[in-house]
This record gives sequence, C-alpha cells and structure tokens, in this order.
Amino acid sequence: MLDFETIERQLCAAKVNLSPAEAQGLLCGLLCHSTGDARGVWLNELLDEGLPLAAIKKLQSVLDKLYSATAKAMNDQEFGFALLLPQDKCSISERSQALSIWCQGFLYGFGLSPNNMEKRLSDLAREALKDLTEITRMDTELVEESDENEAAFIELEEFVRVAIMTLYDDLAPQRDAH
Repeated sequence: MLDFETIERQLCAAKVNLSPAEAQGLLCGLLCHSTGDARGVWLNELLDEGLPLAAIKKLQSVLDKLYSATAKAMNDQEFGFALLLPQDKCSISERSQALSIWCQGFLYGFGLSPNNMEKRLSDLAREALKDLTEITRMDTELVEESDENEAAFIELEEFVRVAIMTLYDDLAPQRDAH
C-alpha cells in the first residue's frame, strides 16, 4: 500500500481537494456495493475535468496503485485491509480528523449506490453504518496527546476497519449476483 504522505503530495500537486483518507474511504464505499465500474466512478469523483492533463497522468499511476491495493485488501480472507491514515508520528488530533474524513468519504461512496443497499444489510451492518456516521461528527480539534487517547484512537481505527469488512461481507451476495 502506498503511504499517506506520498498520495497526499500527488493529490495536492494535481489540485485534487480530497485527502488520501477521504479518497480511500470513498473507494471503499464504492467497492462495498459495486455492481459495476467502481474504479471509473471513483476516478470521476476524484478527478475534475479542468485538471491539467500532465497532473492527471502523474496522479493516475498513484491512484491505480491505491485502487489495486485497496480492492485486493478488501477481498483478502486474512483481513489484510488497512485504512489509509497519517502515520503514528502525526498528532492524535490530525489522525482523528483523518479517520473522521475517511468515514465521510466511505459514507459518500456507499451512498452513490444506484440501489438502496442499506435495506439489504443485516442488523449488525446497519448498526456499523450508524456508528460510522457518528464518527464523522467527532470533534477532533480538542483531542489531546495522551496514552489514553492513543489507545482509544487505535481501538476506534480497528472498529472502523472491522465495520467496513462487515459491510463489505454483508453485501457480497448482492455484488456477486450482478
């Protein structure tokens, strides 16, 4: 998987106004319900037609790698899927904000389904979707550096990862039917 900072530099250079976290979250939301061209929809959401062609071509390679790595990880039976977030050396506040933005991207991508996928979810998956919505409302400005907050962040990140895999697995029959 590409690292957060590399993708962030490429997105900024191409003047794409999404963070790497939001971009991967959007992709994961699309992959959960995708019955078609998730990659094409994702790229259309990310890339503005007004972007310079040279910037798009350079970014395209990075996005192709991110797409491939994310799609492969979501299909990994060993649960190798990981959220694309800033490294641990970044502040807990910055990482919490990225997690919140990741969830926003996911919910947006999930909401792009042409079908109402929420009705097809198990109760557990529906609850996970509600919890992801709550995480988007998290006040990340006041998160202080502490061992307790670090542990809570790690637990929350793992919760989100498992919630995404639950949603992805829950919708496998719908994806496979198309």
